Formats: sequence, C-alpha cells, structure tokens
Amino acid sequence: MDTHMEPTLLLTAAPTEALKTAAGRLPLMAFVDGESERVLQEASMLLGRCVIMRGGIRKAIEYLTEQRSPHLLIVDISGVDMPLSKIHELADVCEPGTDVVALGDHNDVALYRDLVDSGVSDYIVKPLTRELLQRVLTPKSNDVTRGTLKLGKVISFVGARGGVGTTTLAANMAWHLASKLGRRTALVDLDLHRGDCRMLFNAENATGFRDALHNPLRLDAILLDRIMTRVGERLFLLGSEEPLDDNLQFTASAVDALFSVLRSQFHYIVVDVPQVSGAAFRRALEMADRRVIIVDATMRSMRDGVRLGRLFESDERNVFVVNRVGEGNQHALPLKDITRVLQTQPASLIPFLPKQVMPAAHHALVAASKGGKYADSVAKLATEISGRQRRRSWLPWRR
Repeated sequence: MDTHMEPTLLLTAAPTEALKTAAGRLPLMAFVDGESERVLQEASMLLGRCVIMRGGIRKAIEYLTEQRSPHLLIVDISGVDMPLSKIHELADVCEPGTDVVALGDHNDVALYRDLVDSGVSDYIVKPLTRELLQRVLTPKSNDVTRGTLKLGKVISFVGARGGVGTTTLAANMAWHLASKLGRRTALVDLDLHRGDCRMLFNAENATGFRDALHNPLRLDAILLDRIMTRVGERLFLLGSEEPLDDNLQFTASAVDALFSVLRSQFHYIVVDVPQVSGAAFRRALEMADRRVIIVDATMRSMRDGVRLGRLFESDERNVFVVNRVGEGNQHALPLKDITRVLQTQPASLIPFLPKQVMPAAHHALVAASKGGKYADSVAKLATEISGRQRRRSWLPWRR
C-alpha cells in the first residue's frame, strides 16, 4: 500500500474557523489509499492548506522523520500486521499537539479501544466518505479528544541561591534534549532583565517577548514563531534583555497562556526561573511537570533548597541537583550529609569542571557538546527527568 508518490499539496482558502498553526506546521496531512485520497481532494475547500500523500502509516513515519508534524494527521493502517506498534513508531517522530485519526478496514471494537488508549483521537472504518471527513474536521466544543489532553512536558529550573549555576545547567539540559534526544525543545528565560540564556548561545536580543507577556490574550503559535530565536536544529530560545531600570511585571495568567501554547509546539519546555518572589514565577514552578531545584554543597544552599522544596511539599515533581560538586573541597558537605539535609537522594551530582564550563560559556559554546564527565552528568539528569534515552517509549501527545 505504501507506494512512493509525490505529495499532493492543496493551497485552498482555509475556512474562517480554521485553526491557526505555527509557521512550517500545516493544519492537516493525510497518508491514505487512492480512494480516500479522492475524497480528501474533493473536500479540499474544507481542508485549507494541507498535504495529501498516497501511502499509509509507514509512509507517514518516513515523511515525518524529516518534516514538521501537522495539527491533524490522518493515517491509513489497513494491512498493517501490528498497528499499535506502528502507532508507537509514528509517535516517535510526531510533535506534541498532533491529533491523529486512523483509517482501517476492520470494524473491531477492541482495536478501536486499543488505538484510543494509545493516544489516537479517532478510528474510522473505510471507506472514507465526505460525511465522515466532516465529522473529523468539525471541532467538538464539548469533547476534548485524548490526542490533545497531554502535550509537551515543562521542566522548570530554579536555584536555591544565586550563583549555583542554574542558567548554565538549564541551557545545557535544553541543548541535550534537542541535540542528543532529537526532541523539539524550547528554552524559556523568564529573567527578562538579564537574558543570560541568550548570552550562552550568543543569540541576538529578540524583541516581542516582553509585549507578549504583557498581552497574554495575543499569545498564539504564530506570535511565538516570530519572537523565538532558533539556536539549533530543534532548539529554540525565548528570552530578552530589557533595561535594568524598567519595571517589568507580568501575571500568572500570562505564564499559563505561554505554557499552553508552547506545550502544543514542543516536546520539552525548559524554563529558567529567576530566584525572585512573585505570582508569575511561582506559577512557572507550580505548572512544571518536573521542578529541578539546584543547590551546591554548602549548608546555606542546602537550607534554602529545603525551604524552596517545602513550597511544594510532598510533591514528587521536585528534583534536587547538586551542582559544582568538588568546588569547596574539604569545606563542602559530604554526600551523606547532603542526603540527610535534603531528606532525599539527589537526582544528579554535577561535577565542578571550571576548565570546561567557563571557557565554553565565554565563547558561547555548550559545555555538554564537548563530551566528558560534564556531558555524562547532564545526560544522566536528562534520563532521570525525561525517562527517555534514545527512543520515546510512549506517544508525545499522551505526555
């Protein structure tokens, strides 16, 4: 069924209620057989701009390995011996926020339930008709599909004290997730005055982030596409460097709106949260799927780390990381005392390697890209946080 044919690109006027999508991300792609392709082409005025390709789920996996995922993906699973296995392979190349509709030739309730449990939004028994297609394309105001309930994962980094290396570790983590694990990753620097993440990647000072946070009702995928800076093939930076004397204030609802849009566009959102009190920064920590609290091996840092963790007491999303291990030599707390004070085992111990980390920062290089012990510790932390090494174990739209 999966023949090698060029895609049909339909450039029709999208309906007024069509979903706004980020640049490079189409509203719809379909990988179907000839009969279903004919129905889709006949309904082109309903579809807007889309790609229709002859072939099934295997062709979809091949194509989406190199291309951005659409908002809605229709795939034919007819003739596939292990459809659930192929759905999982498809998940490994799809971005968050992708709604998946499967077409098949078996009217099987058990198969339908398995597909829905795996994150597929709907299963349609062929032949595909215009009426069935209309059902797929019509938004359901009272029914949120499984495919959009779980999106990208937010990982918020916060330091127990200033100077513990939070920004450097957050930036290296974002780079690792994007470059080594192949996940679309957004690095968000919420300290709009300093913009240290921007400096670490030698990125130009982007404009618009400040205004977007001050006007959260305008936040959407299209706006974020304009104000984000691409610093790698799959790594995007959202930050700014505003005048120090400007009174920058944004609300918790702005953080809600920001994360809501980012979750639908990225597998991981790594957030550098400044050590500043305020409802917006508190919200950035509350919303996180994982909350990484950075400490060093000093009693003052441990004390503040414990206090910070108590803001979210009995929350399993807290992760403690001891950074710059070995910096204090005999004056640093031993691991057994660190564990006793924190009342938990640290998720990772990041070694103090000034000869590797400092020159990298001065030359806008990512220390983890140089390999060695620092890269190994970042990789270990990434595995602890994401539960992923080289391959996703579950659907991105289910996370």
